[in-house]
Amino acid sequence: MSLRPVIPLHQYRGHVLIAAPATEPVTLQEIRAQLAIDGTDDDELLTDMIVEARQEIEDAFGMALVTQSWRLSLDRWPNGIEEWWAGTRQGAIGNIVSRPAWVELPRSPLASIVAVSVFDDLGAETVVDVASVFDVDTYQTPGRMALKFGKTWPIALREINAIQIDYTAGYGAAADVPAPLKRAIKAMVGYLYSHRGDDCSAGDAMAESGAGMIVGRYKVKRV
Repeated sequence: MSLRPVIPLHQYRGHVLIAAPATEPVTLQEIRAQLAIDGTDDDELLTDMIVEARQEIEDAFGMALVTQSWRLSLDRWPNGIEEWWAGTRQGAIGNIVSRPAWVELPRSPLASIVAVSVFDDLGAETVVDVASVFDVDTYQTPGRMALKFGKTWPIALREINAIQIDYTAGYGAAADVPAPLKRAIKAMVGYLYSHRGDDCSAGDAMAESGAGMIVGRYKVKRV
């Protein structure tokens, strides 16, 4: 008799940045005005702090501010196949464990799904027609990608990273980023600048400047 192995409820999700935002949500000139700095001697330092503050907010809250491109890699679809002890694969895992019938994208807000590819057991790539196979939800946070009615998940057989999903996320251009999020970046940069040389991290700046409280209203609440 074949025995079923333990079925993991959470699978590996590789996630890499493909294209960084073209601009930052807050300009150097805005930071200079915020901190009442007249000279340009610290421009390089301030520019680095803007990037550091923005990245800390995005990483901590799973956000994308100015539009950027990411790639999500999955081993299998949400209701993939079950591996039996004997080594043969059969049956839908959804028959055994209840799982969402969609894929959530890690960075929000989701703007679009650019491309989906699946790989067979020899590593050959097949590009999926996103528009005909999937419905893309850019209203929900986090954004998600679900099968259209009557469609089935594209076959993905490679043992690891069998699925690649390229997507864009962000509010749009810098002008489209909500004012509170810009204010959080300014608060963090101000704290980092006033504590330069004190071994202050971006995480310290988020906690001590009040930026975390500002951004917290955008955090997804799960029940």
